[in-house]
This record gives sequence, C-alpha cells and structure tokens, in this order.
Amino acid sequence: MKIIIQNIRDFLLRKKRKGKKLLFFEKIGDKNSSRDEIHENLIKVLKKNGFKIKNDPTETIKKKYEK
Repeated sequence: MKIIIQNIRDFLLRKKRKGKKLLFFEKIGDKNSSRDEIHENLIKVLKKNGFKIKNDPTETIKKKYEK
C-alpha cells in the first residue's frame, strides 16, 4: 500500500513541477464497488468537469419519460 501512495504522490509532484494542472483527481470506486457503480460514478465526475457523454443511459431514460 505504501508503494501505491508514494507513486501517486510522485505523480502529483511531477505534474506540479512541470507546471501542469490536473483537471480532476477524484476517487470513483474501490475494490468493493461493482462495475456499474464505478461506471455511474465515472460518468458523474466527467459531467461535473464539463465533459459531454454520448449515448448516456441517464439521458435516454429522461427522454423516455418526457414523452
């Protein structure tokens, strides 16, 4: 576990030294999360950061109920 934390810390320090800014660095799941939960969390984080999702399942459900 210590190696993983050090790798992440090194990654963030390298980005900072190069003057690059991370768009987002958020946890979307852990080893106990199901694939569907991780998928939904990823879509939420991407939308929150300004990405547009094509064929988004939540959008198709909303359109279905609007009719």
